Amino acid sequence: MHYAFFGSPVSTMASVSTLRLLANLISQAVDTIEGVYATANATPPPLNKPWDPKDPSEALGQDPAVMEAKTKLVAAAAQLVATARDPISTLLSISDGVPLLACLRTASELNVVEILREAGPQGLHVREIASPSKVNPDLLARMLRFLATNHIFHEVAPDVFANNRISSSLDKGKPSAVLFDKPEERLTGTAAAAALVEMFGDEIIKSFAQLTETVLDPNGEQSPLKRALGVPSSGAALQLDDASRKQTTRESVQHRDAQMYLNQDLQFSNYDSEGFNWSQLPSGGILVDVGSGMGSNSLTIARKYPALRVVNQDFGPVLEKAKAHWQESFPEHFEKNLVEFQTHDFFLPQPVKGADAFLLRHITHDWSDEKTIQILQRLCDAAKPTTHLVLIEHIVPSVAEEPASIKAIPGAIRPTAPAPLLPNFGAASSAIYFRDMMMHNLGGKERTIANFVDVFDKAGWKLVRIHRIPGIEQCHIVGVPA
Repeated sequence: MHYAFFGSPVSTMASVSTLRLLANLISQAVDTIEGVYATANATPPPLNKPWDPKDPSEALGQDPAVMEAKTKLVAAAAQLVATARDPISTLLSISDGVPLLACLRTASELNVVEILREAGPQGLHVREIASPSKVNPDLLARMLRFLATNHIFHEVAPDVFANNRISSSLDKGKPSAVLFDKPEERLTGTAAAAALVEMFGDEIIKSFAQLTETVLDPNGEQSPLKRALGVPSSGAALQLDDASRKQTTRESVQHRDAQMYLNQDLQFSNYDSEGFNWSQLPSGGILVDVGSGMGSNSLTIARKYPALRVVNQDFGPVLEKAKAHWQESFPEHFEKNLVEFQTHDFFLPQPVKGADAFLLRHITHDWSDEKTIQILQRLCDAAKPTTHLVLIEHIVPSVAEEPASIKAIPGAIRPTAPAPLLPNFGAASSAIYFRDMMMHNLGGKERTIANFVDVFDKAGWKLVRIHRIPGIEQCHIVGVPA
């Protein structure tokens, strides 16, 4: 049997042809990645060395050509395994995910990454890793070996473990002694990864266990999180005052903290210039940041367009922190009285009438369609004919090709993967689908374009354009009064 390496395979067996096409895509992606690194006289970061975000080779990983190649490589490799492997083994391997996540959460809570960082590349015997937390070293070794088999940590000798590129990304950046002495502050001021892994391995995994029961519930009134833990859903939890938050479970507090760290890592950055064109708002125009939190989103916009007047709306305790943040980060706007901090519940009538733009960043994904329509209706009631509604949210792509009605929306069309990959790049884009299921567990949802069109229409808005942010599913979704 003969094959054309980069062309169409010469074969009548469809399965073999698919395997070869997928292998070709992987080979081409590797050639692209190696070419970019060779041009820079560098090599791709090795797996069994700790992650160093300041390493120039890591920066090369953000090169657009490398990112595109990595997406194709991951999609093709996953589809190649799914195609070549027998289906029963594939189905059984899915069950690895639950204990793997549980082991990862345990390693993070036991501060294993930080202990190994201090031990250095030679690693540390599991007895010494287990000593500060006084856990069973044999059980910990079994868990770390399971993780190392899945390329998280590196077993350099029997029962001797070291960090690798993946495990070290969970580093909380603090001495291990501090983490053990002040466990209540372990996640304070850290990067998002550890907080999120501990959240996923705690309340999220517990709520996922109730997913089937929730689907089968004819009333469907409780989110999986509510059914599993008895705590408020994501959107409701965000509205608790400090006194109420102190009475919530540890899992609920951890979720709130992890979400805060995630938001810190995913600041607005350059998304303003790459998405909606804020310069089209009139000089002196009013931008209302609904559910603003610290107001970082509107602050980024105001810095670039200082003629805009900004109204940050949220709950009292958050707004006090927002005021301090603006005073420190953009005192000129604050001193000119061009920014206002307004306590407001977005389910109630919008107090700012005739604003030029309403901005909601990662607000609607916390809520069901019914609640989202209520939020957007309140804004539509207060809008003028030229008001723009700008949602910054992730968009869930269909696995199949989008219909013509969706393609007609400017910006709706996204790049599709080359055959025989799934049009949405398969496993390379699976994070958004996991996020959607996670948001369902918390009482909300991520939405497809069709979903956004529907809630806009029912709330009195018309979806007129989508601005895509290169490399991610986060978009600016723009509407005007219908």
